[in-house]
Amino acid sequence: MANRHKIAEPVYQKIAVDIAEKIIEGKYRVGEKVSGRSVLAGQYSVSPETIRRATFMLKDLNIVEIESGSGITIVSAKNAKKFISRFKNITTIASIKTNINQLIAQQRKQQHELSEQVDQLLTSIERFRFSSPILPYEVKITKECRFLGKMLSEINFWQNTGVTVVAIKRGQDLIISPGPYAFFEENDVFIMVGKEDSAHAVNAYLYLENEKNK
Repeated sequence: MANRHKIAEPVYQKIAVDIAEKIIEGKYRVGEKVSGRSVLAGQYSVSPETIRRATFMLKDLNIVEIESGSGITIVSAKNAKKFISRFKNITTIASIKTNINQLIAQQRKQQHELSEQVDQLLTSIERFRFSSPILPYEVKITKECRFLGKMLSEINFWQNTGVTVVAIKRGQDLIISPGPYAFFEENDVFIMVGKEDSAHAVNAYLYLENEKNK
């Protein structure tokens, strides 16, 4: 029987959106301090690390400020509105998710169809090769990765490798366009694009001299 996959939105992103919507609704006001990470983690039934990623996302968007010992402070309802507006205008992930769910209901061959979706994604990337020669490839994250639990933005992944992560296969999920707050987890498969010599740069950066190309 084929495995059932679903396209997932990162939990931290859902929480960031929820907090931004509460700011717009006036439940959180500019200048107000919101609950600490532990309290928010309890409210959303997630780990403090997930709350950290959500609040860092809001901080990068200049919606909140985070100060050690002072907590999280709302600084801009205007930026919260901009964030929600952009988020609601992004329909690609929802469209792909709907398409895959229809395939599951109609054919029960989602495993095969999901692979086709990934192939289509990589094929679309290939179309840009004439103007910018890039190559798609996969890297599996093992327990030897020195950045397990770290976000892409924390380790300056793109700056150090010149590679863009376009998707992550994580267990039964396929995360499309994961963004800078995605983190490395053992057994993840990162789908990336970069120049011909980028694969070596990625392996060297993630595993240093212990990396063995397969």
